[in-house]
Amino acid sequence: MVKKETLYIVAVITFGLGFLAGVVVSAVRSVPFDDGHNHPPQQAASQAPQAQQENVVEAIRILEGAVAKEPGNYEAWVRLANSYFDIGQNKKAITAYDKALAINNSSANVWTDLGIMYRRTGQFDKAVESFSEGAKRDAGHIMSRMNLGIVYFNDIKDTPRAIAVWEEVLKLNPAVTLQDGTLLRSLVDQLNAAEASIHLPATGSGIGKN
Repeated sequence: MVKKETLYIVAVITFGLGFLAGVVVSAVRSVPFDDGHNHPPQQAASQAPQAQQENVVEAIRILEGAVAKEPGNYEAWVRLANSYFDIGQNKKAITAYDKALAINNSSANVWTDLGIMYRRTGQFDKAVESFSEGAKRDAGHIMSRMNLGIVYFNDIKDTPRAIAVWEEVLKLNPAVTLQDGTLLRSLVDQLNAAEASIHLPATGSGIGKN
């Protein structure tokens, strides 16, 4: 039987990381190239400032025209995808990122952004594929691996795989922290301890005694 203390630890970790996951994943969208301005973290369209929404909508109109004229324009497709991302048009963003990756599939950032869109639309297997591709494209890419671990832990409920991925992150940077300042190392250690406790054989049960 699993100890109550172990169940409590797992519940706390699950709640804590579950809360952080939405924050981390939503805030990490990377900008694959410098377009002269900062991309803010994605907000729901209803929460974004009106002026910002209008600017993004206008940018989308221009970019849609650009890719219609030049369907092979990689940067235009990525910028269009980023704009859809910023106003919560997840399915349109997926289509645009796919178009960009069909032209040039080398960017770990674009693969990571695509993975975030897949996660938001509940396509967790595709999110795993996208984050994994991002990690393959850049051996030092932390965000793809962080997000991959989040999907494994929160969505697929595969804690050992999440731990394995985050261990890769810690090899790249032992000082990685979550958004609340918690060290990833500390979280992984807690998860490892909880997993070990769950899988320990029961003792003192009287089994095998005369």
